[in-house]
Amino acid sequence: MRKKILLPMIMVSVFTFFASNIAAQPPKGVKFKHADRNKDAVVDEKEMHMEKKWEQKQRAKPNTWWEKRADTNNDGKVDTNELSAWKKLEKERIDLNNDGVIDAKERRLCWRHARSRVNTPLEKKYDANADGWLEPTEVKEMLKDKYELIKTHGKAKVDTELEQNYDTNKDGIIDAKEADTLKEDTQ
Repeated sequence: MRKKILLPMIMVSVFTFFASNIAAQPPKGVKFKHADRNKDAVVDEKEMHMEKKWEQKQRAKPNTWWEKRADTNNDGKVDTNELSAWKKLEKERIDLNNDGVIDAKERRLCWRHARSRVNTPLEKKYDANADGWLEPTEVKEMLKDKYELIKTHGKAKVDTELEQNYDTNKDGIIDAKEADTLKEDTQ
């Protein structure tokens, strides 16, 4: 009789032990896991307020490649005029195959139709009119020079955001194989 009672009690104790340990840890992939500043597995009101402020700040500045290009007045936000101009440009010139999606090749080639903001000393070197923007002809010259460097040395370091589009394996180096695409795009 004791064995019949003891076995279920042990099983309940083990189950309770494991269930309490699992409940104490937040599940993986929880949206606000990073908001739990004091690591008590509970996001309190203060932590949630801080998280909301952080999210608003992230939404207020351009984060994606297209937002950075669309923000032509450099105020850190894409306003309605900039957004409508970008959508028009996107439809007319960037989405080359008119499928409604900008794929990797179209993203890579968008420098042909829109100015690019100068972000690095290398880009500044090619900004002929020193207005802080690279015109398509200036970008083409920069990429042609990069191709010549790769042809001579076999590879070259990625120095600009524009060049990152050609680094398909994301190793920070444009090799001879990746340079073929660069050559094709600058013809």
